[in-house]
Amino acid sequence: MKRSLYREYRPQGFDELVGQDHVARTLRNAVETDAVAHAYIFAGPRGTGKTSSARILAKALNCVGPDGTAERPTSTPCGVCRHCVAIADGVSLDVVEMDAASNRSIDDVRDLRDKIAFAPVDGRFKVYIVDEVHMLTREAFNALLKTLEEPPDNVVFVLATTEAHKIPETIVSRCQLFDFHRPQVGDIVRLLAGIVERENARPESERGGPAIDIQEEALHIIARHSQGGFRDAIGTLDKLVTYSEGTITPEDVLEALGVTSSDLLFEITDIVTERRTAEALQYVQRLANEGTDYSQFIRDLLRHLRQLFLLQHLEAAASDEATLRTLGQTVELDGELFREQLRRAGQVSPREVVYFIEALGEAQREIRDGLDPRLQLELALVKVTRPQLDRSAAALEERLRRLEAAVAGAGLLPAGAAVPAAEPAPAGAPRPTPEPAPRPEPAPETPAAPAQPGPKPTPEPKPTPEPKPGPEPTAAPAPEPTPSASEPSQPAPEQAAPAQAAQDLSLDRVKRAWELILQRVQTVRVPLYGFLRDGRPSALEGDVLTVSLPSDFAARNAGQGDNARILAEAVEGVLGHRLTPRFEAAAGGQAHQEPDQTAAAAPQAPAALPDFTDQIRAAQAKLDAELLPDEP
Repeated sequence: MKRSLYREYRPQGFDELVGQDHVARTLRNAVETDAVAHAYIFAGPRGTGKTSSARILAKALNCVGPDGTAERPTSTPCGVCRHCVAIADGVSLDVVEMDAASNRSIDDVRDLRDKIAFAPVDGRFKVYIVDEVHMLTREAFNALLKTLEEPPDNVVFVLATTEAHKIPETIVSRCQLFDFHRPQVGDIVRLLAGIVERENARPESERGGPAIDIQEEALHIIARHSQGGFRDAIGTLDKLVTYSEGTITPEDVLEALGVTSSDLLFEITDIVTERRTAEALQYVQRLANEGTDYSQFIRDLLRHLRQLFLLQHLEAAASDEATLRTLGQTVELDGELFREQLRRAGQVSPREVVYFIEALGEAQREIRDGLDPRLQLELALVKVTRPQLDRSAAALEERLRRLEAAVAGAGLLPAGAAVPAAEPAPAGAPRPTPEPAPRPEPAPETPAAPAQPGPKPTPEPKPTPEPKPGPEPTAAPAPEPTPSASEPSQPAPEQAAPAQAAQDLSLDRVKRAWELILQRVQTVRVPLYGFLRDGRPSALEGDVLTVSLPSDFAARNAGQGDNARILAEAVEGVLGHRLTPRFEAAAGGQAHQEPDQTAAAAPQAPAALPDFTDQIRAAQAKLDAELLPDEP
């Protein structure tokens, strides 16, 4: 039976180790200078060459050369002597490979400790390779301590692990630790291409099939989805050799791996960006009909969003395609889809990309906890397309951003709703008539605030105002005296347009938008925001907005400098109207009611002291008490 490619092409020398130059160089020098340590720890992700490096070290220590005459270790094992062949085939009596995941008890370590004292059977050194050493129990580690610290001179320990942090410090301190790094995509591609070339160079009888023909882009896809593991990449290539018929294409790789195609990833990104919730749910149904693994799809989508995220934050390099391609080799950007990804990165908000990544990450965690993968994917898509359904801080920020953009838009001024509200103003005009009582002749012109809507009904709603008020004929000469007899609030006819704009506003609308106004103020001047944070709009008269603050100190400081201008610009940016802010203390709000209050308070000025004579007499009679005269 044909052996797997990852077993057939396992590295046989230090020069064949890919991506682990620091390990190969150190071990090679140690062998050449006779400075091999008694114990090593090889730590790193799966499939990065830990066990292969341990076997190469065992070969280097026991190789006797092609002619069998070498008397000392060599850094370049021949691979053909009896020791090299036996170690490569896994049948050497002097190289003991122990799986700590299944031999983790203290009894297993005691058995190993008892056999260490025996001399090597055929070679120079006995090499103990303990794989997944972090799986040993605490008692087993304690039993190994003394042996690991002072083993026989002809014994070398190699402890391999994927989780070095689980090894006790007492063990680590007795060993030399080597960290095996994840290889780059380019390293894996070169390794796969070399395997394909060597496999095609073999006779067809040994190869067991036709020559391997694979496109370079397919090699890149295999390398990207191997997650930095040589064994995973070679195993995928082995599967594709038997899966495909003829040339291995990128489509074959995607189908064999169950990976989502780039077109589908771009499609779901567009759907989410355009907030099409219904299409997002239909997209999930399409994935279900195609039998897609939801967890794998989320991983692919996260990888796609990561590339968009990186392109958005490479900043200055984003304008130079050559520089971006160079950086792309470091951050693993897709070479074939580079231009399309760069274009899409400029169309999506960076904050939306981050929010999407966070939502998918949360879905991944929930899936690992055992929840339904499809439901979690649908929840993530709905949360991103409809943030109002999510109660998280990120969703609240997204809703505020959209609300701010909508309020600042030109189409959000409900003038049609505000104009009918101005019609009752003439009917209420006689209410302030007691104020201008000494001037009875210009009675229809005297009210300052109602004077703005007063002229409006006369030219525009022609049928309605003429039959109702009797003194309307006298209103014909009214436009002539208004400029001369008008109050100081509206001195010139140029204020007609701002007055009309102010009429479209209402105090209630300003109150609803107050938080958005404060956000704009905060971005410009934080001290002013601190004063206004505890204040509220209390009155809107024409284009004058009165803001009530909790203290006189806050009112005075808010009115200093150009603070009023900053607040006016913030109001205009949110509501689209330019208002003139006026600051007052909350207690000073009574100034608007001064005439009523003074009239009511005048008779109460000489407030009399309460009379307790009757109560004193009643207590005197009940207690048989006696009144004492006041002392002089």
